[in-house]
Amino acid sequence: MPPYIPGFQFTARQHRPPNDYGMKTMRLRVSDVLRVGDGWAAQLILVQEIKTTGFEVEMGPKLLAKLFDAKYLQPPFQRIDYARKQYKRECAAYRHLRLNHLQEYIPEFFGSWSTRIVDSRGQERSVRMILTEYIRGHDMEHLRPSDFTTRERKEIMRQALAAETKFYACNFRHQDFFPRNVMVTPALEIVIIDFGLASTHRSPSDVYSSRDTDLLEGRYISPILRWWRSDDQIKRDPWMVSGWITWDWNQWLVDTWRSDIPDITADMLKWVVPSERNRSFFQRLFRDDRREPRSVPPSSHTQTIVRQSFRYDTVELEWLHDPGRCSRCSCCDGRH
Repeated sequence: MPPYIPGFQFTARQHRPPNDYGMKTMRLRVSDVLRVGDGWAAQLILVQEIKTTGFEVEMGPKLLAKLFDAKYLQPPFQRIDYARKQYKRECAAYRHLRLNHLQEYIPEFFGSWSTRIVDSRGQERSVRMILTEYIRGHDMEHLRPSDFTTRERKEIMRQALAAETKFYACNFRHQDFFPRNVMVTPALEIVIIDFGLASTHRSPSDVYSSRDTDLLEGRYISPILRWWRSDDQIKRDPWMVSGWITWDWNQWLVDTWRSDIPDITADMLKWVVPSERNRSFFQRLFRDDRREPRSVPPSSHTQTIVRQSFRYDTVELEWLHDPGRCSRCSCCDGRH
């Protein structure tokens, strides 16, 4: 049984992967348990900092602690290696998204930490951890779509796709972007969570033109293209069968992001499944043969930010992209 129960206290030291320790330490107390036990990629608990001033003891606000404790992972994983990779991906994701000014779509990040946990036999182990804001709400997988009006569901989906599209514009791929990883607050605002499978560069697997290696790094790609679905895809896409979407999906994409249409160029069609490119919408879009693909570089601000993020990945997270990993496998933070 994990020791992460209400009342349990431990000390965490500031840490940045791969092995950079800071001077700051925190004494934390578990206030609530969200998800602990065997088989999870991470243990989720709520903690409060114990602040002592003289004889006064003050408890800080509740934060979400995500502990990557390899002890509770199940084979066939290389448990310690897998836990460390999940931790590093999460750290890289939060720093990359904050660097690109996208923190409004994610929990507030309170840093990465390392702690020492002693088990019931007195054996001590090192456990990595991140601290984030505790989001009061529920993930979309555990909400009932029927409790929301069509208008509310459309607005929730619009926010979710807008966030994911902005992530991709700075070359960030969540790679586990499903209803279970989109939180909805009581104010019907969305927050994206769980970045253990994320990568900070684009991949040829993103497009349907395997020979085309130009992935337009740093360019905004409209949801009209990246989220367009064929009839066959609609039948099996987890989003389409989730119960949240009860309207004409592709038409809604066009209606919602109509302002993107003038900036869609032929070199962006690689994000659309080939059979769909013959649809009348795309035929009309490019029926003027004089409309050539434009090469529009990102702003200098975006170029600088993306370059900094790449350097961080290259030095510390060269394994970050794993094209062979299934986004629906049992290791996806345990929530399917």
